[in-house]
Amino acid sequence: MAVTELAAAPTTLRGVGPTRAHLLGRLGITTVGDLLFLLPGRYEDRSQIVPLAIAAAHGEGLVRATVVRHEFFPHGGRRVLKIVISDESGAAVLVCFGRNVLAKTFPPGSDLLVFGSFSFRYGEIQSSSFEAEHVRKEQKPPGLLPVYPLTDGLTQRILRDLVATVLASPAAQLEDPLPPAIRTTEHLMSFADAIRTIHHPASLDAAERAFRRLRFGELFFFQLNLARSAMIRRRSSRRARPTRTRHLTAGVRESLPFSLTEDQETVLREIVTDMEQPWPMNRLLHGDVGSGKTLVALLAALRAIERGEQAVLMVPTELLARQHAWTAAAILSQTDVNVALAIGAAAAPARRALREAVAAGEIDLVVGTHALFSADVIYANLGLVIIDEQHRFGVSQRRAIMERGTSPDLLLMSATPIPRSLALTAFGDSDVSAITHLPPGRKPIRTRLARMGNEERVYRFVHKELEAGRQAYFVYPAIDEGGTRGLRSAAEMAEILAERFAPYTVGVAHSRLDQEERAATMEQFKNGLIHVLVATSVVEVGVDVPNATCIVIEHAELFGLAALHQLRGRVGRGEFQSHCILVYQEPLTDDAKERLRVLYQSNDGFHIAEEDLRIRGPGDLLGTRQAGFLRFRFADIRRDMELMLNARRHIAAILRDDPDLTQTEHRPAAAELTRAESAASEADR
Repeated sequence: MAVTELAAAPTTLRGVGPTRAHLLGRLGITTVGDLLFLLPGRYEDRSQIVPLAIAAAHGEGLVRATVVRHEFFPHGGRRVLKIVISDESGAAVLVCFGRNVLAKTFPPGSDLLVFGSFSFRYGEIQSSSFEAEHVRKEQKPPGLLPVYPLTDGLTQRILRDLVATVLASPAAQLEDPLPPAIRTTEHLMSFADAIRTIHHPASLDAAERAFRRLRFGELFFFQLNLARSAMIRRRSSRRARPTRTRHLTAGVRESLPFSLTEDQETVLREIVTDMEQPWPMNRLLHGDVGSGKTLVALLAALRAIERGEQAVLMVPTELLARQHAWTAAAILSQTDVNVALAIGAAAAPARRALREAVAAGEIDLVVGTHALFSADVIYANLGLVIIDEQHRFGVSQRRAIMERGTSPDLLLMSATPIPRSLALTAFGDSDVSAITHLPPGRKPIRTRLARMGNEERVYRFVHKELEAGRQAYFVYPAIDEGGTRGLRSAAEMAEILAERFAPYTVGVAHSRLDQEERAATMEQFKNGLIHVLVATSVVEVGVDVPNATCIVIEHAELFGLAALHQLRGRVGRGEFQSHCILVYQEPLTDDAKERLRVLYQSNDGFHIAEEDLRIRGPGDLLGTRQAGFLRFRFADIRRDMELMLNARRHIAAILRDDPDLTQTEHRPAAAELTRAESAASEADR
């Protein structure tokens, strides 16, 4: 690859000075190579000359016509030129806003080749968006022309000329890093041919084949980098596995009032198998709301504890930490496993006592928030790290807790199902387990939609649930500033609902409440002392109240699809029929309509996750912290799943036979990985 030429500034090209270079920079073009990778958004078909009447009927076309006359009309205090052209099929008018100079360029009688968008306006066929040139002797139609993104000061002709200049230079002599055998098997053109073809395709089919080559290559090297990283991690992080000194799992499983589902058994076997390997586990466990991921995680923790190791379960909120600690204490109550809760709100003496017990190895399982990776927390023998709601933690936070042990096993958990394409990219260096089915006996939650203003019907329905001995949630997007934005808020509505549902008890939970007060409220709600819980999205995860059968989400149009599904999952956890009522305020955006439609039609978290990916894209789905992580130049993981799977199959075969990429046919691929790593390191500086 002509690395030096590709890295050169655009000002090294003829016709590019500081001003034009600045304009190119607006399009993200800061090197000559960026021009090669400037992708056309579409192509203009200029392969055939058509009659004016046909171009007008189709709205666009390439025509050969003669200038009949010039006309002018007033517009905004100026005279605007109109060039009347005609051919055998009829006449049309070229409206030249700001281009009166064309009167001299194209005088009456000129034969022109015109490409433009045509429409019928003011009783005549017009085009104000057109390109025109004099017909040259034996001139052929230009074929398919790329249409690039523009900015003020740049035209398609300027960009096409600059790209053509680069394609004719040594910079376009691009080495293909993809192994030849793969190109042959996948019927792919070379990298250099693909770049030339996307700028000058002979046909739309040729353009599609070129884009396919570029998409495959991009996904191939992305996946190859992940696979190599995982392989290197396993090589360099080997650890001795201690033998079991305690036997806890069988007794705990026998004490459960239910059997594990087939999915739970499968993923538990996958996790335990990983934990027996001579390298640390790196696995993602995801599943739908209420599918039993926490139980699987606790059973995995028992395997580590049986070997004399400590386990930690890290969660993003103190509310969720308390919930998991309660769950763990209940499940492990018949064992001698010591469970501790580590949260920032604990008093200093309690924190000090906990640190000492953890350092002495007296605590087997620690459940907590970011307090788990405080610098003063020392673990005696940390063997397993479980991170729940992993997307809420940054990479540095994960690394901090991992560094508290010697290559501990890592189990990431997500209560939001992750689309397969996203799991293979964002978590491509991890093994992935999925719980796809809910425990038997769960009744599907009935979802209803209600416009803002129909509150009384909603309240009457909730009142019937309360009379039947059930409980309800009301969720709002704001704590107390909602009124200034025309929104209902939790604090405001708590007072209204307390009056509306009297004598039933109404409680409030939101992030501004003291942690102890919020925990006490949740405990009262769980024990049935509070009948209606008014909250913000703090109840999105970790709240398990089987007697709660109704959740009303007001201003549902403001919540994301994943958040709505998580909130809906707060009900449907017991034996009774549960309901979710989405109250929305009109007018709705198109995205809001789509989110509500998806949630109304489906209870399947995996389907909802795929729809969320389709609506929002991978960057937004992962959150702003990782938005740039999957910003591919050519590929789209929503569209290119098959290409990615093909790439992974080839990569598995290559690394099995040549893990260090030292064979001749694999050296260009190794060089491309090195180049990409260097570029990434440079970008991080």
